[in-house]
Amino acid sequence: MTRPISVGTTLPAAVLTTVYIVPVGYFAKWSLMYLFNNTGSTKNIAVYWRDSSANANIYVTDSAVTTKNFVRIDGGAYVVMEENDSIVMLSEAGSTFTTICTFELFKKEGI
Repeated sequence: MTRPISVGTTLPAAVLTTVYIVPVGYFAKWSLMYLFNNTGSTKNIAVYWRDSSANANIYVTDSAVTTKNFVRIDGGAYVVMEENDSIVMLSEAGSTFTTICTFELFKKEGI
């Protein structure tokens, strides 16, 4: 059984923020991410996939995003995430970023 889910949030500036955690008993395909810079100037943002099984933060992107612009990651590729894996983001001080991420959840059965 699969279930699509999208999450969106406004990121607090200069605070490492967990955007999504894969629930226990599921794995997820992360297929889409939008990052919007709502600030009046170019600001940086870092996005990590936190792989809980390896206790590692893996860079997805570390980008300078121009004012009122966005970054989109999609294109048919996806990241497979296991239970308790998460997506975390860190935006630059003085910035206002929003994000939308889409996942497809799969119930673990007999794994």
